[in-house]
Amino acid sequence: MRRIAVIGNGGGGKSTLCRALGERLELPVYEVDAVQWLPGWRAAPLDETTRILESWAADDEWIIDGFGPFPVIERRLDRADTIVYIDFPFVLHLWWSLKRQVGARVRGQAWAGQPRPPGDLRLFRTLRRVDAMRPRLREMVSRGDRAAKLIDLRSPSEMRRWLGSVEPRAVRSS
Repeated sequence: MRRIAVIGNGGGGKSTLCRALGERLELPVYEVDAVQWLPGWRAAPLDETTRILESWAADDEWIIDGFGPFPVIERRLDRADTIVYIDFPFVLHLWWSLKRQVGARVRGQAWAGQPRPPGDLRLFRTLRRVDAMRPRLREMVSRGDRAAKLIDLRSPSEMRRWLGSVEPRAVRSS
């Protein structure tokens, strides 16, 4: 595994999984939200976001956490040697997102370099929108050659088991 695309709804543990994979496999981890959102959760210019995401995917080794524009993610999925789709029940994404919201407020630091989390209503709408896209996402990650490189994680226990099965880079090169 050298090029890993990780997608799924918010609050599903994508970033935590990506950091753990990055350490285990000694791969750089890139967070899509960090480039597609400007301070205050304002959308970054699409052309700039696309340029950055495309440059990441052109590298030989990476873990890319998140979506971005659909044409960009399509190309990233084609280039990836592993696709991890975190597809937990909606209620779990919602619960974990709410816990993250509270934690971010307490710490005074959100994710993607933001000082505060997005508003609760905005977050809920985003979670619902991504949940409604599940059929499209499932088709996208399993189309053609992508099916052979898909890791489909449907529960936190599946995610823990799969991560535990990934051998560290140092062990693999021995």
